[in-house]
Amino acid sequence: MNVKDFQPTLARIRSSSSWIWVLLVGFFTGFFLGNTQFASADEPSKEEGIAFYEKHIRPLFAKHCYSCHSAKAADLQGELRLDIPEGWNSEGANGPRVIPGAPEASSLIQAIQSTDANKKMPPSGSLSKEEIEKLVLWIRMGAPGPQDGLMHRIDDPSDPIAGKEHWAFQKLEPSAPSSIAREETEREWATSQLDRYILAELQEASLSPVADAKPLDFLRRLSFQLTGLPPSEDDVRDYLAAGLEPGEVSESKKEKLVDRLLASPQFGKRWGRHWLDLARYADSNGLDENFLFREAWRYRNWVIDAINEDMPFDRFVLEQIAGDLLPYDTIEQRDRQRIASGFLVIGPKVLLGNNAMNQKMEVADEQLDTIGKALWGQSLGCARCHDHKFDPIPTRDYYAMAGIFASTSVMEMRYMLGEQRLMERLVGLGEHGNVADDEYEQYWRSMPQRRKTGKEAEEALALLRRSQEEALALIAEKNEEALSPIAKDMTLPHADRVIAQESFVKDCKSAIAKPPSIPPRGMISQDIEAPADEAIRIAGQFDRMGAVVPRGVLQVLQEDKPWIIEEKRSGRVEFGRWLMDGESASSRLVARVLANRIWYQLFGSGLVRTVDNFGRTGEVASHPELLDYLAQRLIDSGWSTKSLVREIVMSKTFALSTEFQSDNHARDPDNRKYWRMNRRRLEPEAYRDAMLEVAGLLDISSTGSTVSYLGDQATAVGENKVRRKTDIPFRSIYLPVIRNDLPEIFDAFDFANPHQATGSRPNTVVPNQALFAMNDPLMLATSKSMAERLFLVHPNDGIEEKTEHLFEWVFHQRPTAGERDAIQVFVEEFESSNKSESTNSEKKSQHDELEAWTLVCHALLASSRFQYLE
Repeated sequence: MNVKDFQPTLARIRSSSSWIWVLLVGFFTGFFLGNTQFASADEPSKEEGIAFYEKHIRPLFAKHCYSCHSAKAADLQGELRLDIPEGWNSEGANGPRVIPGAPEASSLIQAIQSTDANKKMPPSGSLSKEEIEKLVLWIRMGAPGPQDGLMHRIDDPSDPIAGKEHWAFQKLEPSAPSSIAREETEREWATSQLDRYILAELQEASLSPVADAKPLDFLRRLSFQLTGLPPSEDDVRDYLAAGLEPGEVSESKKEKLVDRLLASPQFGKRWGRHWLDLARYADSNGLDENFLFREAWRYRNWVIDAINEDMPFDRFVLEQIAGDLLPYDTIEQRDRQRIASGFLVIGPKVLLGNNAMNQKMEVADEQLDTIGKALWGQSLGCARCHDHKFDPIPTRDYYAMAGIFASTSVMEMRYMLGEQRLMERLVGLGEHGNVADDEYEQYWRSMPQRRKTGKEAEEALALLRRSQEEALALIAEKNEEALSPIAKDMTLPHADRVIAQESFVKDCKSAIAKPPSIPPRGMISQDIEAPADEAIRIAGQFDRMGAVVPRGVLQVLQEDKPWIIEEKRSGRVEFGRWLMDGESASSRLVARVLANRIWYQLFGSGLVRTVDNFGRTGEVASHPELLDYLAQRLIDSGWSTKSLVREIVMSKTFALSTEFQSDNHARDPDNRKYWRMNRRRLEPEAYRDAMLEVAGLLDISSTGSTVSYLGDQATAVGENKVRRKTDIPFRSIYLPVIRNDLPEIFDAFDFANPHQATGSRPNTVVPNQALFAMNDPLMLATSKSMAERLFLVHPNDGIEEKTEHLFEWVFHQRPTAGERDAIQVFVEEFESSNKSESTNSEKKSQHDELEAWTLVCHALLASSRFQYLE
């Protein structure tokens, strides 16, 4: 943000009533602090830091430095080891080798950038610009490295046989909760098996659960968690009754509400977004050439529909990995399955100046990284260059799987911006989709020739009008397409030939000016013509070939039965079926990861807090028996996501209040035992949707593409002046996700990074968010619309009545006396300070009144009370 972003606020501060508005905002917002701590929006998590080190820094050190600066060096140079954190964090002759957060002051960077032959590192050759940038970024991130001593505690961490002992790969053992030895009344607290696991852990830690949430708080929590929207007025009216105390809502009424919300089309628009975070969904490519993914919306809508239909998760995954290869009964089913395979296509790709062999391996690496994190909670990319240093993933396992995805095509040559380019693969949909797609692409491939022919046709017309037959013949000889058949025929009357050529020129111009409509297409993968096994790339370098590895899967997850790929196939179907095959090790791991993700979305903290890392560098489960119980429930239900969500939200644990309890906090400050519900801020999508909803502006219907108006270059660069729009009335899941140009509210409030699979979004509270809420055009426009709605629906009500209505819309309850008084003082003093002697004083007074209430609405929408779930 810069000073321009603050102009609306600065203008208010200069106005005569600004101090009143500032006080009002302060009264209702608390400047968003709530019970949350400030944090840096750019600070990477420990997990992200280690992943960056393993993927980029360790291979760099291994390639350039380990021969002289590691435990394996024959003669350790400069007493510097770069294979352990203690080495690079040590003091050298020229100062600290690495100062976390300060690359310029680190002697390691100084040596790498030195022009002095006696000080320069490495002594022979130089690091590339890209390698230096990665080192600088790594140090700026804090120079993260291997977890303390972990690599020394295990003889061979990549051994897949020994690795089977890791807890995440074990059989599911949902044993009964430990015995509960408290009084009968406390034992009755647990209303489900899930609650019994929680209560057993609470009692073991001498903790007691807090009281239930108030019915209104629970209703709001439930509605936002299941649909991403505030409860409707009907919900509030039906669910709540005057005078009800916490816990007095009947279970049957709660069940009906939960079932209705789960059946709502809005459920898929909320929970579909969770999967899109993991699928690194975006409407553009990003990276070097940020071209538009014009058809990505079809995959997005497929996800929403699949979630709403409660498609079994094993089928949900299979269609995304191999939907283009699965059998089908109808063309519609074929197209749905094909669109699902867009999961493999939708990742970011380096498009220019990339060796074809390198690009193939980079695309496969990005797909494996996404699958590994999303389904297994494992970082597979580390094994691209070397055996994994922490987890049981040898390099040969990585390339066994890479062969499957390197045998899959997700790109194709298409005509764009005046030339043939390698782009995302698109396939025509419908019965004759391929024909329509071929005709469309052929039109654009022939465009240069069309333009040439059109220009020569005009030249021919001019010659024909002047009866210059010899020159006309030369044009016809050079390009016979430049003349119409009649114009070529010299036996016909001259006038007829001229008229025919004029009509032909007009047709040429029309064909260029009015290209055919884009046919229905989808981003769809396919097997390459000759699927093949891949060779290990030594140190991850695409052109340094090692042994060829048969296509296969992770040995640590492989059962005794053989793994066979159908001939002339990539192996994606077999891989997709194996992933979640019955009680296999892979199935168990997927179930644990998915159950943990569902818990994380509902509670704000996973039973395993490192939701994308179930490896050795991740955390262990706080409630391992409960995690196994939930995973087993998923499998037993036929992989029904909705059934597990329902079981959790119907539990006593989910219904707890966010009440602070000092004794509990002293014993369990992070609430790892779930003695209360975590207070949570709305995600940017829910925040935006809720604002539009209470202002009466939200359209909750489904929609298609919201980027169709954009050019092939997705961002407003160069000659392209069109930028993505965010002022659409639909739910935020439909907002354009342009890589490197996210909607402002997404940037401000911790949206997922669309370049990579994200299971846990950042969670920051920084001053920019408060400034955004005070100045963003959406906030200002929505506040005004809300005030206009207030005057339209309740034109004759006084200040007190209008305040009552606003609080019912925004908070679903009446204001306190203090809140009512604060608003009354503000509105009266604002109108008083803006009185004018204008000849049209009545119109001026109405304007002042509307502006006063607009500011009231703005303060309520910016309030932490509106932004946070209790």
